[in-house]
Amino acid sequence: MTRQNLFFLKRYAGSGITSDLVGKHNSCRVYLRAVSPNRGIKGHHIVEDILTYFGITDCSAKTHGNRNPYNVVRATFKALMTHETLEDIALKRGKRLLHLQRARKLD
Repeated sequence: MTRQNLFFLKRYAGSGITSDLVGKHNSCRVYLRAVSPNRGIKGHHIVEDILTYFGITDCSAKTHGNRNPYNVVRATFKALMTHETLEDIALKRGKRLLHLQRARKLD
């Protein structure tokens, strides 16, 4: 059972996420926002713990709706499962990875 639910998360620049993510479970929504390096983790304490276990140190999190711990955890994992690396985004768009990295640094 656990092998089916196992997934890996590649971090951007070793510490963050590449873009903003949204996860929803029942009436709880979790917004994970990409921030600049060395900014730290801010947000709901359960989401902060989950992100530190994944090795993400630069992220901002916001929860809306029902903040039942079960719903917050499930919504956070659903948001993290939608994360795409810059390589995946480049393959989808048919672009080179160098162009996307340069655009990400300009933000």
